[in-house]
Amino acid sequence: MILAGQYDSPFVRRVAVTLNHYGMRFERRVLSVFSDFDAVLALNPLGKVPVLELDDGERLLDSRAILDYLDGLARPEDCLVPRDEPARRGVLRIDAVALGVAEKLYERGFEFARRDPEKRDANVVDRVERQIRSALDWLESLGPRPWFFGGAMSRADLTCAIALTYMIEKHPGIVEHRRWPLLVAHCRRCEALPQFQNAAYSAIEAARSGWRPECLRE
Repeated sequence: MILAGQYDSPFVRRVAVTLNHYGMRFERRVLSVFSDFDAVLALNPLGKVPVLELDDGERLLDSRAILDYLDGLARPEDCLVPRDEPARRGVLRIDAVALGVAEKLYERGFEFARRDPEKRDANVVDRVERQIRSALDWLESLGPRPWFFGGAMSRADLTCAIALTYMIEKHPGIVEHRRWPLLVAHCRRCEALPQFQNAAYSAIEAARSGWRPECLRE
């Protein structure tokens, strides 16, 4: 399998970490949706990553669809999403909120990294930041100690940790460690695991896309 995308993307990382967790071998094609847009369009008509190319050449698009496919290949005892209800619904609900945080952070990034300061829409930024903080407050209230569900990591933990790392690395302007101490501790715990370390966030790849920290933009 070949995974296309960069490790500054939370959507690419959650596929890579899942592949590592399941022990599924893959190669990576490092492509930026900005620097390599034509190449990404050739893989995905929307010009988005991740793209997972299977051994037979079929391409799977969107992290949700890719992870659904990988879950079907995993051994039941290793699967990051429980098979039985209501645990399955619970994990997927947290995963949806954590993924939404990553999506809203990406929207925010457009205002700060891709738009001239004088053209930035303060109302859009305020709305998106309220959504992010509301979601993180909700996740914090669930109190992962050490995991959101039971005694093992689930997709809820994986996506939440990756989203928080994305915020810390790319959106330091809204990081409030004292507001979400349980999530910060949970993130550090997850990021120390081998499956995360082997697909660690890459500041080098972020810079390759033309991204710079907020403090250096204006």
